[in-house]
Amino acid sequence: MKRYCLVVGVFLVIAIVSLAGEAVAGSEKEKAAINKIRQMEAASVNNADSANITKIYAKNVEYIPPGEPKLKGTDAVRDWHNGLIEKFDAHLEYTASDVKVMGDWAVEQYEATVKMTPKAGGDAVVEQVRGIHVYRRGEDGAWKITHDIWNYHSP
Repeated sequence: MKRYCLVVGVFLVIAIVSLAGEAVAGSEKEKAAINKIRQMEAASVNNADSANITKIYAKNVEYIPPGEPKLKGTDAVRDWHNGLIEKFDAHLEYTASDVKVMGDWAVEQYEATVKMTPKAGGDAVVEQVRGIHVYRRGEDGAWKITHDIWNYHSP
């Protein structure tokens, strides 16, 4: 009986680990939807357009820029974004992304390059960025970023 329980237990552990691996990988459809949100985010920076903020971020998003206080909600993110595009011509390019999907949640570790050229004149600043996006799929099926935190690093 002990041997039977051990065999069944091992089988269950293997099955759970296998299924968890599939759940974490996520479907191509889910990853494509998340990639679209990331592309919309880059386009909003690159085109100096904050109109899509509510399509990208959840209403109660927590947004944590480097060296600044945490912002809460899409209105605060829109204000921050507008402050950025008033002062800089910015270009954001994502260079790497690793997305893990777990049901209605997803976590993305990303890398990007940000080039900011002061509108008042002066040299452009290019920064290498690493960060984490947390996404949640809403009842309407749309993915939105619920948490966005990033920092600068030297390559």
